[in-house]
Amino acid sequence: MPATISANTPTVHSTICFYRLLREKRCTYTLSFFAITCKTSNSTKRKLQRMAEFIANLDTPLLRLSHQDVFTLRDAVQGVHVFGGIGSGKTSGSGKALASAYLRAGFGGLVLCAKPDEVELWLQYAAANGRLNSTLLFGDRGGGFNFISYELARQGDGGVGSVIECLMRILDAARMTNPNAGRGSEAFWEDATRQVLRNCVPVIYAAKGEVRIPDIIRFVQSAPTSLDQLKSDDWQANSFMFACLAKARREPVRSMREDEFDKAASYWRDEFAQLDHKTRSNIAISLSTALDRFNRGRLHEAFCTKTTLVPEMCFHGTIIIMDMSALTWNEDGVIAQQLFKFMWQRAVLARNGLDPQHRDRPVFLWADESQYFVNAFDTDFQSTCRSARACTVFLTQSLPTYYAKLGGENAKHKADMLLANFVTKVFHNNADPETNRWAADTIGRTLQRRANWSESEGSSNSHGMNTGEGRNWGSNSSLSYSHGGNQGSHSSSYGSSSGGNENWGRNRGLSSSSTRSDGFSETMDYEIEPAEFGRVLKTGGPANQNQVTGIWFQAGKTFNDSARNYLHVRFRQ
Repeated sequence: MPATISANTPTVHSTICFYRLLREKRCTYTLSFFAITCKTSNSTKRKLQRMAEFIANLDTPLLRLSHQDVFTLRDAVQGVHVFGGIGSGKTSGSGKALASAYLRAGFGGLVLCAKPDEVELWLQYAAANGRLNSTLLFGDRGGGFNFISYELARQGDGGVGSVIECLMRILDAARMTNPNAGRGSEAFWEDATRQVLRNCVPVIYAAKGEVRIPDIIRFVQSAPTSLDQLKSDDWQANSFMFACLAKARREPVRSMREDEFDKAASYWRDEFAQLDHKTRSNIAISLSTALDRFNRGRLHEAFCTKTTLVPEMCFHGTIIIMDMSALTWNEDGVIAQQLFKFMWQRAVLARNGLDPQHRDRPVFLWADESQYFVNAFDTDFQSTCRSARACTVFLTQSLPTYYAKLGGENAKHKADMLLANFVTKVFHNNADPETNRWAADTIGRTLQRRANWSESEGSSNSHGMNTGEGRNWGSNSSLSYSHGGNQGSHSSSYGSSSGGNENWGRNRGLSSSSTRSDGFSETMDYEIEPAEFGRVLKTGGPANQNQVTGIWFQAGKTFNDSARNYLHVRFRQ
């Protein structure tokens, strides 16, 4: 584990966020979040200075794909998606090559982890490429990010709406982790839940000057269930919601516009209290069940206490590794990483509003087994992140994994929309026919020449008796050739025959023939047949001399080495 930059480093301010510092002009943000929040030793300053070195020119080569072709930073910011079946070598082949290239180039980044060994793997990558002191672990080995306080510090009083969107991401991630969740009326429940939060969070913020998840749960659970209860003195005396409304109205800690307050009060009185009992209960239960994860345990410790890291640290070279793998933290790990990914993506998209020194360094988002972490916002992010110098790399096994995780009637369309925004796609050995067909369709069809050939040979022999005498003998041969047909086909044929006859009280004869034809036809067909992706690509290991091969496709580009939009590439494990 890196010793210099860690989530527990005492030099990190525990409660001050990046945007508050900028707003109050209390710092000069030069090297990293650490440099602006604390006094640093000379040794740390030297390490931070090394972190400040990075590649900025978009035409700088990051990888050499062949003797004549390179992969540049300009290519990287357009996104890379890697496909490969189990044991195909996608992680140890193209994945390792890309990760090492990004680290050597000085990128900051966020690494999402599905498998428990990914944290150690990335620490090895960082050590091998001189970036170990840039890594920061968040999860099992420490770290804290109070996302609600962060959003309110980042946007001030206007951050309440952003907090609501963050909470909606938690609920969406929670639904995706439930394989039995019904999606037929998903839009209704999403709209209803957002409406509850929109009329809850601003009131709590006005009444208390902060927003905490336990308060959101208490507020909704104490809401009136009827107009009679709303008028009850006993309910008013014991309801947390009523206390917040009264405080926000009479003695607010944070000002709330009168018309906004009236809309919130009207919602709880005229709409929520009069909903069907079952509908109201389902909304309240689904909200409290999802958010209750953050009420206690490791999610509470990571996201609802102190802040020791913020996404903007990546703008200055930090590599945040999510030490909460989906296969050990299970649903908590997926929800936590989806939440932090969303916050990171929003920070990246907003970075172009900062001073130039905060937006020059490229950053990357890395997700192996990306099906665990995709959501609807990824399409929006990938379509706009190029200008923010964000380089996304997703790795997964097959298309059906996305369909299953995204779910619903439009799962295929959602996956297609997401994948369309990755300009570079790398295909490794795969046993899934649907993914292989899609790969073949992605690379495309061209005019293909198909040869044909045929040949035949025959012979005959006869003999018998004849009363006459005489003799005759003859032979003939022929040659023919034709050219024409459909799209350049041609054929040729050759033939010969010989025979004889002798009549001396008998006859006898012999004949033989042979024909041969060849030609070709042209038709539109796959550049690479779907079966080739599961048959000829090497998967590494001793049997393949530790070599992994793949097809590197890039839309809109013709590679010099192949004169095609794809290239056969080779990686050493």
